[in-house]
Amino acid sequence: MRRWRRISPWGAAQAVTGLTLLVGSTMAVAVVVAASRGPAHGRIDASAALGLTGALLFLGLWLTGVLRMYLAGIYVNDRGVRLRHVFRTRTLPWPEVTGFEARPALLLGGPTARDACWVLTTNGAFESAVQRRSRMASLRKNNGPVLSADDFARMLARLDAERASHRHGQFGGPAVVSG
Repeated sequence: MRRWRRISPWGAAQAVTGLTLLVGSTMAVAVVVAASRGPAHGRIDASAALGLTGALLFLGLWLTGVLRMYLAGIYVNDRGVRLRHVFRTRTLPWPEVTGFEARPALLLGGPTARDACWVLTTNGAFESAVQRRSRMASLRKNNGPVLSADDFARMLARLDAERASHRHGQFGGPAVVSG
């Protein structure tokens, strides 16, 4: 299985960013249609073309950011765990993964009010974008799905089950040497 499967459930943030992605895509289509009307009638206005190019560039960057927010989460396949954040994606092979746990999410090096899912590896711990909802009034990081306590616990259990199924399988088990 090479395809990545999302382990973290969709949160309310994905519904909002999905709607934003739909609206932004509609805006981009409208700008492209407006941009094509002048050349279709044999008129080319350099300042209008420059403005439309700027609008398309802005919409492209904005839609890329919204899409990355929409896709933020934890994914698995037979090779490992993928932590997708807004600005980066990290892939951790199963043989390096030693566990999963809830720890405070970090913002500028300090803890926030919400716990995040951390992937423990032989090379250290890596924070995911998935967080457990908290009612504490304190600093929060909004960079991915925010799950209820039950959904968060189920996700951790699913991750542990995935790790267990790959630990003694093809990639993570002990090497067998025949003489």
